[in-house]
Amino acid sequence: MQFIYILQLEPKFTKQENWTDDTNRIFGEHFNYLKNLFEKGVVKFVGKTEYDMDHPDNQGISIFEAENEAEANKIMQNDPCVINGVMTAVMHPFKIVFNSGN
Repeated sequence: MQFIYILQLEPKFTKQENWTDDTNRIFGEHFNYLKNLFEKGVVKFVGKTEYDMDHPDNQGISIFEAENEAEANKIMQNDPCVINGVMTAVMHPFKIVFNSGN
């Protein structure tokens, strides 16, 4: 099954002055978490909107595969930015209809 989770910065982190070395470390762990899942073939697509940090539509997405909703929720909840409260995440069942393969 395919799923999508949509990530959004917690309001505190929409201001650069609230980012610390720890926040940057967590964000790096988030990047590596998704990259590792992509390299394993679990994650099919990762992207983000191209808005400034404080824009209300600044969001990231991850499209991935899981056996069921419980496994998908576990993948989303294990994202370091979610675990550490830097971002919120909402998951939905998803189906890729067209894919260029790039």
